[in-house]
Amino acid sequence: MKPAVNSHTTRLAALGVLFSIAGCAASLADTRVAPAPPPPSVPAAAPAVDLWPEPFPPVGRRSLRPELTENIRKNVSTLGLNGLKGLDGDTVSRAVALFKKDRAAAGVITFEIEAGPEKGVHQCEALGRGVTSFSARPGWTPGTIREPGGRETAVYYAPKDETGGATIPGIYNLRNIRPSEYEIKLLNRDLSGEEELVKRLSSADPDSKPYYSGVWKHWYPRTAGYAAIAPLDMIWSVKYQGLSQSAGTPVFERPGVKKDPKQVRRDPAYYTGPYGRYGMAAHTDRWDDEPADPQTSEKNEFRSFLFRDTNGCLKLHPDCLRLLNVFTDEQAAKGRVVQLEVMEIN
Repeated sequence: MKPAVNSHTTRLAALGVLFSIAGCAASLADTRVAPAPPPPSVPAAAPAVDLWPEPFPPVGRRSLRPELTENIRKNVSTLGLNGLKGLDGDTVSRAVALFKKDRAAAGVITFEIEAGPEKGVHQCEALGRGVTSFSARPGWTPGTIREPGGRETAVYYAPKDETGGATIPGIYNLRNIRPSEYEIKLLNRDLSGEEELVKRLSSADPDSKPYYSGVWKHWYPRTAGYAAIAPLDMIWSVKYQGLSQSAGTPVFERPGVKKDPKQVRRDPAYYTGPYGRYGMAAHTDRWDDEPADPQTSEKNEFRSFLFRDTNGCLKLHPDCLRLLNVFTDEQAAKGRVVQLEVMEIN
């Protein structure tokens, strides 16, 4: 029997309704049947505001968070997406990420912090293009990276149903990957020079932690000011997908997957996911660090955020990731389910 869709649940799905009218660690322990999405005739209870910046500021190396946040705050005082009643007694707070079909361009992520020095609505650019190539591949989607100086570069990116492909629209639960709750494994073979990071990510009695995650060292900037930031688990929410654009997305485990027994012990369904994908995360990288060699700054990834592969995850500048950590911590401390809804718009 499908649970009823009440007015509070409708509000959680309202942004998806609005845009449908307008034209990298996953845990799947909860497999209850999700409700059908509300029809377009359901009145939208979320703020009737377009979260997409128009025009989109030119994307280069620097973070556009200050500019995007200033602009959205001129029109929006609150998102109204925190502390809403969801399914089965959940209280939900949600961030929203919007991407256009052309993943060679940047998208945006928007969320609201309720208290403290960072209080308010925040918006920054996000990247979800997945693995890319500069040459055509069968089934890959073509795009063009356009830089402010007029330079254009053809790019091809993997589809959503491939490993490492573009970020899949849908609803994800968010958790900060920190050693207080996670046993964290650095996946790099070479960790020379990373002694401080290894120490920071280690925890006492790691086997007692309720969660487990593999991470890559480049997800952690060397800049001391961002030492406290953490990547976030993007946990595909089977329970809520019926309220998203991904209603009906096939969820399965691919054959021959090499499994980490420490991960399986925490979540036997970890390697089951949308299109057989798993291990999604929101994170940053080290391309925002100042290059030691001036010639290095001419590399594509230093010159423009748009050249950074996301390998199936969602990528942010470190200043934005820090605030998303704050949002997630704040809302989780209130006993709320913290979610990210990823949507594709025209």
